[in-house]
Amino acid sequence: MATIEPRVNIALDSNTLNLIKQISSQTKQSVSKICAELIRKQIEYDEDAYYINLIEQMGNIDQKPRISSKEMQRRIDELLD
Repeated sequence: MATIEPRVNIALDSNTLNLIKQISSQTKQSVSKICAELIRKQIEYDEDAYYINLIEQMGNIDQKPRISSKEMQRRIDELLD
């Protein structure tokens, strides 16, 4: 099926490919959609980790109580699931 989305060619080891195919079968989505979603989630995770680190480096600017980076990551993970 033709698409206007840009394409990316990647090489995967057989274990990773088998896992992605298994997820694809269970979710009834294409392998390419699964790969795209996994890449997108990892980019979001990396961005979140970057900003959490930046906030921690800034320190406590005001005296309001803050949640820990672990708690923030837990909340973010809950939202993604």
